[in-house]
Amino acid sequence: MAEDKYLALAEHKPTLGEIKIAPEVVSIIAGISVEEVKGVHLSSSGLSESVTSFLTRNTKSQGVKLALDQDKLRVDVYVYLDYGTSVPEIAKKIQSKVNQQLLFMTDLEVSEVNIHVEGIIPAKTTSTVDPDDIFAENDGDEK
Repeated sequence: MAEDKYLALAEHKPTLGEIKIAPEVVSIIAGISVEEVKGVHLSSSGLSESVTSFLTRNTKSQGVKLALDQDKLRVDVYVYLDYGTSVPEIAKKIQSKVNQQLLFMTDLEVSEVNIHVEGIIPAKTTSTVDPDDIFAENDGDEK
């Protein structure tokens, strides 16, 4: 990202001073807005980031990457979707939600929100094994 550690907001009244936001805050806002979309799960981006986020309790920014291009923000979101969801429909919802929340909460202009679908989470299956007779010969089939 930029050499400055913080993202500066547009100055509406320069006499009041400047406002800067840490990129981690922007990532967390984007991550929370992604998780508000039903059927979407943020991706954890690798072992080192998973350990760091576990130690810092910052799991909401996992799966979100930011880049600054000519004073406009580019957001890349890495997600898993529940089986049976429409990928284009969900991706558009994520793009809209992230753009809307970042504009509302930070007043940052987002040039693009790129969605990377990394996988599908299958529906949960139910077991047909009787817990009272786990060694049954029919493996849960009708007798």
